[in-house]
Amino acid sequence: MNLKKFLFSFLLMSISCGAFAQVKDSAVFLKWKLKPGEIVTYKTEMREIDTASHKDIDMSGMFRAIGNKDTSKFAEMRQIIAKVNKEIQNFDMITQLTEKHKGVISVEMMAINKDKSAPKITAKNADDSLKNIGKLLSQLTTGVKLRGAVNEDGSIQSFYTKNDQRNLLSIFFELPAKSIKVGDTWALDVHLLSADEYFVCDSAFKRNIVTLVALENINGEHIATLKYDILEYMHGDFKSPMGEGAQQLMMKMSHQAIARFSIEKGRWVFYEGVMSLSSSGMMTSKSTKKLSLVFN
Repeated sequence: MNLKKFLFSFLLMSISCGAFAQVKDSAVFLKWKLKPGEIVTYKTEMREIDTASHKDIDMSGMFRAIGNKDTSKFAEMRQIIAKVNKEIQNFDMITQLTEKHKGVISVEMMAINKDKSAPKITAKNADDSLKNIGKLLSQLTTGVKLRGAVNEDGSIQSFYTKNDQRNLLSIFFELPAKSIKVGDTWALDVHLLSADEYFVCDSAFKRNIVTLVALENINGEHIATLKYDILEYMHGDFKSPMGEGAQQLMMKMSHQAIARFSIEKGRWVFYEGVMSLSSSGMMTSKSTKKLSLVFN
């Protein structure tokens, strides 16, 4: 290689390395960017992926704790829950983002029944039999499932949104609301587990970390990759208000995800995670769901 080619190659490599370092070390501000009247739509997936280990919620222990010992009711309740879960598989979920007010992003998540042939349960044919209860409840759960808002910097604007819905809003659409660089971490506004005054806790811990793990220039577009690591755990005794004695209760919920945000476009270009819930003692369950957003 002659001197001219060597110098040219060295210069090209220096420019490339410098550009890479500049992207990697830069602080960026993740911000939702919607045009007036624009609707951003994501197909939203919350699907069970570990059917072999899945356990529907069994609340028979809770009913016993409050003095209800009718075992036939426990079996009927389990059948109803199983039927409702089966009906829910007929749902498509979509989430729409719009800027209804300057700097405020409105979020609506809707459930749509895919089974167009399913008979409509009306007041005339509705009853409390197991034959109809699953379809009836599934019809009641179509429509808007989440309605809230985030500011354009990703902070939660709808402080009034009830906790379960705010958790979903935060997990899918909250941003750090500050400039960040690779390696920086922050926490989401989520509270996955809760208990009332009848629960006496003996151990609990939580982990709530979101990390900017990469910042890349891909075809002229700056993509920020985020890693979510969220876990909440509690263990203790449920002391029945009916004086039936204490029963143990353990609950654990986690969310692990990878998401990619376009700085220029101001929206997710990829979001996929796994949310797990397990409980034992007076209330048993086990569920592992895939959570994803697919841009439509």
